[in-house]
Amino acid sequence: MVDSLRDFVKEHGRILVFGAGGGGDALGALLVYLRIKELGGEPVLGSVVWERHPVDPYPGPIPLEVVINAEPLGWSSALVDGSSIALRYGREVRFQLARVLEALGEKGVFIDLTKGVHGVSTALKDVSEALGVKGVIAVDTGGDILAVGCEDNLWSPLADAVSLAGMVESGLPSLVTVLGPGADGELPQELVLRYIAELARRRGLVEISGPARKDVEYISGLMDKVYSEASKIPIIAYRGEYGERKIRGGTRTVKVNPVSATMYLLETPKVYQWSSQAQAVAGTRGISQAKEKLNQHCVVTELDLELELSRLRETGSQRSLSVDEIRRELRRRLMLRGCTAFECPISLSPP
Repeated sequence: MVDSLRDFVKEHGRILVFGAGGGGDALGALLVYLRIKELGGEPVLGSVVWERHPVDPYPGPIPLEVVINAEPLGWSSALVDGSSIALRYGREVRFQLARVLEALGEKGVFIDLTKGVHGVSTALKDVSEALGVKGVIAVDTGGDILAVGCEDNLWSPLADAVSLAGMVESGLPSLVTVLGPGADGELPQELVLRYIAELARRRGLVEISGPARKDVEYISGLMDKVYSEASKIPIIAYRGEYGERKIRGGTRTVKVNPVSATMYLLETPKVYQWSSQAQAVAGTRGISQAKEKLNQHCVVTELDLELELSRLRETGSQRSLSVDEIRRELRRRLMLRGCTAFECPISLSPP
């Protein structure tokens, strides 16, 4: 049992801190990276790499095989830096991890999510062997990694579930950090906090903390170089913004307040025991297989949405549908297939 981040750093020293949800989570992971440095540890920054549609219009996470300027550590991980790019069907995609690493002037770890839970697990073990990493911390901005799968407003559960299950499968000492509850506009802030409280009752909460002023000032200088709305919320909350902010083209509303700047360190086994979704995707060897596992429980994933949007573009559909409408239609199809929904562990109505 770990009692604090300080203890974890003291025990393991060299620690991989990786963004568990892809995209801008690399920026969120930087806050934990800086804390570990301050505590005398040797952090290595990394991320699973799955960019949002405006950056990469092609469905799914970015596979390692299309990354240029990468040093493979195994078949599902590589060292990358600020010069690394992905070639997606002839289009150059500069993923957010590379942007953050350019600002740091360091190399970091690319984790290939396309190979499912087994790929993430193998990546973490290869990183441990190649770089001397002894511990792992997964960072999720917003708190969707705590989602069970029964929540109506859950948009992107797949990356988090695969990352969490892969971390457990690797067997390495690990922790989960939730940064900025509700910051991604999916699970409401209040619900994320209720989930954290439930995990605290189960003795899964290790530490509650937040960024220091110097860390905020440092990351503020990087924000314009990184495409991430969610991972910027903790910074603007620390700087005093209060109220509500629209993100994702106005489709989601985020509460911005001092709680948005807080970080919650959790025991990985307790989070995994809580997460029906992570348990459902355990052992998968591809992202599509993991998607199907969640589909069987009526969960519409970010991959489902991206594939459907791509299909509509390719067919030249003239139907004017919002992303909300597309998501509802996808869920209707899953229910017609006879999916079995996850049960909610607690009431989702306000207490």
